[in-house]
Amino acid sequence: MKDTSIRYLNARQVLDGKGAPALEVDVYTEGGAFGRAIAPCGLSAGEHEAFVLRDGDPDLWGGQSVFRAAAVVKEIIEPVLAGMDVMAQSEIDHRLIELDSTENKSRLGGNTLYSVSLACLRAAAHTVNTPLYLYLTKDGIKTLSLPTFNNIVGGSYEKGTMPFQEITVVPYKVKSIQEAARIGCELYDVFPEVLREFNNGAPPVKAQGPGWQSPSPDPVVAFDITYEACARVGIADKVAFSLDCASSELYDPATGLYNFIDRAIDTDELISVIRDLTVKYPFMYIEDVLHENDWEGWQKARKILTRTMLVGDDLTVTNPKRMRKAESLGIIDGLIFKPNQVGTMTESIEAIEFAREHGWLIIPSGRHGGIIDDVVYDFMLAYNCPCTKSAPPKRGVYYGINALLRAENTHPGVPVFDLGPYARFI
Repeated sequence: MKDTSIRYLNARQVLDGKGAPALEVDVYTEGGAFGRAIAPCGLSAGEHEAFVLRDGDPDLWGGQSVFRAAAVVKEIIEPVLAGMDVMAQSEIDHRLIELDSTENKSRLGGNTLYSVSLACLRAAAHTVNTPLYLYLTKDGIKTLSLPTFNNIVGGSYEKGTMPFQEITVVPYKVKSIQEAARIGCELYDVFPEVLREFNNGAPPVKAQGPGWQSPSPDPVVAFDITYEACARVGIADKVAFSLDCASSELYDPATGLYNFIDRAIDTDELISVIRDLTVKYPFMYIEDVLHENDWEGWQKARKILTRTMLVGDDLTVTNPKRMRKAESLGIIDGLIFKPNQVGTMTESIEAIEFAREHGWLIIPSGRHGGIIDDVVYDFMLAYNCPCTKSAPPKRGVYYGINALLRAENTHPGVPVFDLGPYARFI
């Protein structure tokens, strides 16, 4: 039997998918196993997410460098983890949490704990020569997650455009991942011509992410464009939509109102805007309809928005504590699953198992500052998640589609998850 004790750790600054500094950690065992992990980071983040430890020097990478986090790995974490059994993930993670000893991982950094925790998990899977998703799974691969395609991007980081952050196409009637991949590519390719027509011939504008900017701040126009694009590739009857409102980014705590296009609106008005959208178009789910601390408003939204599922991201931040509160209030039907929001793999597993136990829709998601080997795609397969959230399968950014295509080939006969029973608009 190989020695599974941790021999040493290494850490360095690398770059994420948007060219920003990110922390990468290597873990080596005495028996020769190896694990590596990079902490991704979103462009927008909820206030309750695990703290990202950065250097803060404005003259060095605009304050975003992570050399201090790399030093934490070597100087604080390695002496404690050296000699621990890499197969004992829960023990490792609880030791990391104790070392940090803060609610939001602000001492050592959520990015630091995430990278170390995941590198250990990958070293454990390497020890037994097993792909990580098979190492994680308890039930086996029963279904393949449905890929979804975000094509129009707005929100607080796209000034002067649609206030909501993302419009996503959910091809819930496809029968295979190959079909979904083809649809995703065809859809992305047709968007420029549709955008030109809606914008009187003006060229389409790329968003910061891989999607397109809407030519109008009116969300109805953005959905009209999306529907027309779907119709032109012949899939209008095969798809539903999802919407990431990212309402925390629109909320002004000083006034208690939301900055929406050219005016400020209250909670009731925002819910009404969203309700009208769900009447016009089929929505599978809507994400972050209100800001992340408005528990009372979410209860109201749940009663009014009956034609769609409500999903938490900034509200839940993959944090079991916040998830339990949301469940007790009965305000959501699912969560966007992002392990880096909470920190360690053990906490991430607790979150995803809680969601499964309560019948929530589980939607693993990459981050805008994505990485090629994001662990969300291993969780996606290991836990038979219904669908995933990411960008169009273009320009090398949609890593999840390849994970699904490989799984479809490796596990022939495994069906795509059937989202039909989740549809409330029918």
